[in-house]
Amino acid sequence: MSERSRPITIPATASAAERLPRCCPAHPDWTTLSEHLVDEFPEIAIGDIVREVSRAKDAVDQVSLDLDEALSVGELIVRHQLLMLAGHVQEVARLDPERHTRRDLSRSQAK
Repeated sequence: MSERSRPITIPATASAAERLPRCCPAHPDWTTLSEHLVDEFPEIAIGDIVREVSRAKDAVDQVSLDLDEALSVGELIVRHQLLMLAGHVQEVARLDPERHTRRDLSRSQAK
């Protein structure tokens, strides 16, 4: 087993996430981001915004990003979720597991 001497770097490319509308180039803290989102999404209940900001913050906290990067990534996560909740973008590529009927192996082995 080999040790990694440095973290893996994924090259950045222009993506849909980078084209998400933003109100500011950056936010100083989660409170300011939340306030801006409440103003920007008046059709969404404040409780839903708080829930989505909390989920985004939890997600970026799990990967130990510094505050500036955590706010930037968290903003992308929460904006995308709020755009879907508001009906501004369509939900795509979400996991929706379906139940599969399994054969009863006990009967086939009993023969």
